[in-house]
Amino acid sequence: MKKILLFFIATCVLISVYSQLPNFKFSTDSVQISSKVEFFIFDGPYGEHENLKKPAIRFIVTVKNLGTKPIPDLGVSNRSQYLNLYINDSLNNPVSLYNGADLPGHHLLLKGTSDTYTWWLFEDTAYSNVFTVQWEYLDLFSEKYKIIKSKKRIELVK
Repeated sequence: MKKILLFFIATCVLISVYSQLPNFKFSTDSVQISSKVEFFIFDGPYGEHENLKKPAIRFIVTVKNLGTKPIPDLGVSNRSQYLNLYINDSLNNPVSLYNGADLPGHHLLLKGTSDTYTWWLFEDTAYSNVFTVQWEYLDLFSEKYKIIKSKKRIELVK
């Protein structure tokens, strides 16, 4: 009788543990990915400079879960695994994509929730006067934008 009881308890514990682990095959049919690009003036400390005012470009990506199953958020570990940045149609992930503190555990977006990641660079260190930018998340691509620095213009590429 003790063996049956121990077997039953062990089975219940195993089922409980395995049911809490997420399913790592994410359904992307209900994922919305969008991006935005904007010019701004960086105003604040940077490196050795106490107060720096310099033109910069901000690249913003937002993912939203419209489905019922959880999807990865844009925390550090998930960014480095599921998010990519393409500049001029070439993979060009910034180092900051992999930097930051991440709390232990699984970081998932439940139905109806979203997460945003922002990366920026100074205009004088940008890739060229004209370049394109696009984000990829779980093999889904955001809108592609063409940035024209000299005219401070952003165009949606169709």
